[in-house]
Amino acid sequence: MSRFNSKPVVVKYEASPTGRKFHRSSADTRMVMGPVGSGKSTMAINELIMLAVQQVPDKWGERTSKWLIVRETYPQLRNTVFESFKMWLRPNGTTVRYTESAPMRIRWTDRLSDGSKMNAEFIFLAVKDPSDYENVKSFEITGAFINEAGAMDYDVVSVVNSRIGRFPPPVDAVDEDAPITQTALLIDSNPPDEDSWMSKAFDNPPQHWDLWKQPAAILEDSNSDVGWKLNPEGENFKYLGVGPEKYYLDKVSGMTREQIRVLFEGKFGVTSHGKAVYRRQFNDDMHVSNSKLRAVKGQKLYLGWDFGKGGEALTIAQKTPTGCMRVLASLVAENIGLHDFAKNIVKPHMDKYYPKEEWPMTSIISVGDPSGVSSHGLSKDTLNYFDVLNNSKDGVFGNWFTTRPAKSNHIELRLNAVRYYLTGSTTSGAPAFQLNKECGKLRRGFNAGYAYKRMQVSGDARYKDKPDKNDFSHPHDSLQYICLEAHPKYNELVKHTSFVTREVVDKVINY
Repeated sequence: MSRFNSKPVVVKYEASPTGRKFHRSSADTRMVMGPVGSGKSTMAINELIMLAVQQVPDKWGERTSKWLIVRETYPQLRNTVFESFKMWLRPNGTTVRYTESAPMRIRWTDRLSDGSKMNAEFIFLAVKDPSDYENVKSFEITGAFINEAGAMDYDVVSVVNSRIGRFPPPVDAVDEDAPITQTALLIDSNPPDEDSWMSKAFDNPPQHWDLWKQPAAILEDSNSDVGWKLNPEGENFKYLGVGPEKYYLDKVSGMTREQIRVLFEGKFGVTSHGKAVYRRQFNDDMHVSNSKLRAVKGQKLYLGWDFGKGGEALTIAQKTPTGCMRVLASLVAENIGLHDFAKNIVKPHMDKYYPKEEWPMTSIISVGDPSGVSSHGLSKDTLNYFDVLNNSKDGVFGNWFTTRPAKSNHIELRLNAVRYYLTGSTTSGAPAFQLNKECGKLRRGFNAGYAYKRMQVSGDARYKDKPDKNDFSHPHDSLQYICLEAHPKYNELVKHTSFVTREVVDKVINY
């Protein structure tokens, strides 16, 4: 047990715009997400200190509380939030004791100006997997702070939340019917994967939760030497010891686009174990719509199908008269087969958004994986995958439109067809590719999920020649068939594509 007696050192805490909203909230659970260095943990620490001070004195005149601070490992706790807690408590209290052995603890006891006594304990606990949950269940606490929660399973949030509001005991209270006056679950994180529980929480906030996303620290700037500039709306800049320029701008040159997106822009990312296929062409801010894209009546629909054993995918798009490929929808299914996918998922979607009366056969161009001419994986009574869609007797769309094999199944040709739109401009100068923001799988694939898998070899990093087959490859394959079909200069595309080496992978096709 160590002890320090602090002199009243002045350490100013000035809440950011997000911090002010965070502190004003009375929600049971408060969660903030933002870029590194944005002051997330600082606002949570100061909120816990304020909540401790605001406890109503018990029958002995003590403001008693117990708070749990959680992160994945003890080294992470010790090097970050534990040290920060000590820094912020020193100017507030003259009697602070701390224990650095696991679980680490800070005990704050002081006589306040109103005569009451401060009696607050902060316990720092590492929780990484289910085997640690029993340790959490041994605590009865007033409230908690989960630091970098995006790296954890939602089960951690649930088990911590189940221990809140259990301290102090009712028998200690002046009013036994309301023993705890200030309690909360505070959560912070850098952005995790787009498919994480945290992303879902922001899309559909749970009851009694308040959630905030902090502004990006940096913005793209074509006029800057490094391609980025500080965001005037960025938070916590003045508290970065080395200055925001050195903290952010000096580091971007050594980072991938996805790293910048997550760590500095504060946007949800995609977990990847390889090199994103379109990393040099796709820009999330430029290529993803701000609002839901809707089909334009009178313009043809492009449908692209990818077939597989239970891994079916369909992409629906339109090409505008100015040359923009607008991706409207992406439908994906697992373990149901093509017939059920087409009948139970695709057709209801088509009937709702693209009815036959408005998009007859002449208004639909439908292409699919050329390997679908084989019956592999289908029942012995079915000729091939295209028959499942086209057969006039029992085909799902036989009386509406016909699906035919795409022009080619060569991967480089397909990839370059997509790159053509990603790198192009319309006749009006706008980007030639727009992705509906609701196409989550496609979007995550563009950002990192659709990737060349890294090879397990020594020396410099090497990657496989073809994109990895994973959850993102099916919708991306279906999009490629559309871009190949809609390419205005298919023969030129073939001429500029290498069929021997993969050197063209990073080549920008733009003519």
